[in-house]
Amino acid sequence: MNKKSVIWFIIIILIITVIGGYLFSNNKKSAGNFVNFYCQEGNLKAQFGKNYVLLTFPDKTNIILPQATSGSGIRYEMGSTTFIGKGDNAYLTEGKTTTYTNCLTGDITTKFGINTFTDAGKTFSFSYPKQYVLSGGDIGYTQDWSYLSVFGDLGLVLARINIPGTFFAGKTNFGDARFNIGTSDAPGAVENCLHFQYVEQGTIGTTTINGRQFSKIQFTDVGLGNYYETTSYRTVYNNQCYAVEYTIHSSNIQNYDSSMGVKEFDKVKITSMLEGVTQSFKFIQ
Repeated sequence: MNKKSVIWFIIIILIITVIGGYLFSNNKKSAGNFVNFYCQEGNLKAQFGKNYVLLTFPDKTNIILPQATSGSGIRYEMGSTTFIGKGDNAYLTEGKTTTYTNCLTGDITTKFGINTFTDAGKTFSFSYPKQYVLSGGDIGYTQDWSYLSVFGDLGLVLARINIPGTFFAGKTNFGDARFNIGTSDAPGAVENCLHFQYVEQGTIGTTTINGRQFSKIQFTDVGLGNYYETTSYRTVYNNQCYAVEYTIHSSNIQNYDSSMGVKEFDKVKITSMLEGVTQSFKFIQ
């Protein structure tokens, strides 16, 4: 290639770059505002255009995926990268790996180290310490909407906070904890929402959270030296059963030899924090 041809080649590349940048800029301007997705691996920002989505990652890098055919919900795909969403939930796969899981959309405001999350439909809100990761559940209906769900009574996971074992410094018998908000409109779930008739053990009572009465149950599951202590609050709202609950997972301290230096975890401390999150829950509408 002679010198003159090289110059023309460079000019053509520059023209294409400028035009492409102009079109991309216009597309961004015509698209809606960014939508925040809170995932287990971090936050994604999604800006939806007419036939594409612009995804921005926590490190500020981004990719554009064209819209693809979807039976329900949304689907954007290019090569082996796919972004799929339905309702308030989504996930991103890259190759054979799901890199962003249980993504949840909504709004978060932060004040004095406390995050307040409001769901996308502005139905409810709750507050939690900002150092913990907010996420949703699997896309669509699931048995996992409540720890007490009965087979066949499917529902939706609306929000979830996972508390890792590092909540306590040093070696303790604390495993992890989970705060979960779920709902179901299944007839059986709504009918039995406040009664817990399928639970053979536990303490049942009532309490008031932000002006609304909830049924309350506390019970423990034991298996292979592990304890799962659940406190569940339930109420019927808009013909749906809502479960606001947390589960604390620990292991039997007697399983550890004294030479291992494992100490009994402070149950009051973790329970107090989770109760604070629960008591912040309120319906907006």
